[in-house]
Order: sequence, then structure tokens, then C-alpha cells
Amino acid sequence: MQKFIVLFLLLAACGGGGLHSSSGKISVLVSVVPQKYFVEKVAGDLAVVTVLIPSGANPAAYEMSPSGMRVVNDSDIWFTLGLQRETTWIPEFSSINDSLRIVSTIKGVTRLPIGRYGIPGEHNETDGGDSDPHVWLSPALVRLQAEAICEALCETDPENSETYTHNLALFIEEINVLQAQIHNRLDRYSGEGFMVFHPAWGYFADEFNLVQVPIEIAGSEPSPGEMAQLVSYGRNSSVKIVFVSPQFSEVSAETIAEEMNASVVFIDPLAPDWSENLVFVAQEIARAMERE
Repeated sequence: MQKFIVLFLLLAACGGGGLHSSSGKISVLVSVVPQKYFVEKVAGDLAVVTVLIPSGANPAAYEMSPSGMRVVNDSDIWFTLGLQRETTWIPEFSSINDSLRIVSTIKGVTRLPIGRYGIPGEHNETDGGDSDPHVWLSPALVRLQAEAICEALCETDPENSETYTHNLALFIEEINVLQAQIHNRLDRYSGEGFMVFHPAWGYFADEFNLVQVPIEIAGSEPSPGEMAQLVSYGRNSSVKIVFVSPQFSEVSAETIAEEMNASVVFIDPLAPDWSENLVFVAQEIARAMERE
């Protein structure tokens, strides 16, 4: 707490006002890397976007350094996602920069429990857990987030509202094309399951009528009994690839993959090129379904 007070006094002494007043561009904060893609699609070159949680970091455990907090003082808008880490940052950021506009991009999004998926055919003793934060992995939900971003940018910078609205329309068309590509690749596997260590792909699975089978149970490594259930599922399903994310250990995934004679493949929920990444993931899931 004492370190935070000292940091606050130092930042206050430096002044504020954000980059918008000096450069003609809105200074935007986003929590995770894919959001930068969304803001830049809507804002074009009218905004400078800074990502708070860097690529490769675990959003649930990331701690900002005092030097990293300095960027908050120079920002106009922070677009939030409802991450648990954001709840601790909101009062801190507001104290550092009382003119910072904090905009939730998920007001129109229905968040579901992260534990809603388990091992198919098994009784999963869970209440579903906390809300699933991975709302950036569903094109349908990203469309809602893009609309919220556009609305906030238009209110903050009304002189360029026509540009933001035009860019939003182009981005929504990109999302529509992306959805069609993924449906074309995955619709033939409707109702099938894919195995992944961390349950980041639930909203993606929901949208494209797939079943996410997570190895991680309620945020923890699986027990020996749960490992046995997962191996049994893998041996009796068509899926012969186990997906892991760079942000998490792949030890359990490798053990399960070896037991079910499957491969381990990395798919990154925080990849910077959001559209290209979702196409890649769809292709990898299809390849997993097709593998003999």
C-alpha cells in the first residue's frame, strides 16, 4: 500500500491530461492483446493503444510494475473486459488519473460460468465457477465489443465520429466473413468435442456448436481420477490432438496426449492478429477431428 501511495504522488506530480491533448490522438488502454486489434480496427490511426497485460502473460496472475503503471497517467480511455485483475486496477487507475474514462465493452454480453464444460458423459461436481472472461474469442461477442468501443470513441472525439462509425462497419463486415469461414470449416463437426488444457475456448465452442473438453479442472491440475477419465474420453473420441496455450504448463496435457496416442498443439487465445488466429484455431480443430 505504501509503495502505491508513493507511486501515486510521483505520477500526480508529473501532471496528466493524456496524449489526446498534445498529439491529436486518443490515448487508449486495453487489458489484453486482442483488444488492441479491435480498437485499431475502429479507431484507425486516430488512437494510440497500449496493452496492459503483455503477450505471453497469464491475465489471471499478472502484476503491473510501478513503471508500467505510469502509462495510466497519460491515457484517456481504458476499455475493460470484466477480468478479475481489472477489479483491483479500477480504483488504483482512477486515483492515478481522475480523468481516465473507464469503459466496459461487455455490457451487452452475457457471460457464462467458466466451468460449464467438463468431461462428456461424466458427472462434473462443479457449480460452474466464476464467469468465463474469454469474451474476445467469439466473433459474435466481439461484434458487441466493437460497437461499445465505437460508441465510446465517438463520445470522446465527436469530431471524428463519422470515421469511427465507418471503420466499425468495415470491421463488422470482416467479422461476418470470418464467421462464415469458420462455419464452413467446422459445421460438419457440430456437437463434437475438442480437448484443451485451459478452458479459454468456451465461447468459441458455444458459437460454433462444439464441446470444449478442459484438462484443467476449476483452475487446478486434474486429479489422478480425472486424468483417467480424460484419457478414457480421448481414447474413445475422434480427437487425437490436445491443445495447450503458451500461458500455461503443458505437463498434464503431454501426459494425457501420450496415454491416448495424441499430439500436443499450441493455440494462443491472446494472439495479436485476432482474425487470423481464429481461422488458424478452426483449422487446427478440424485437423484434430480428421486425424486417424
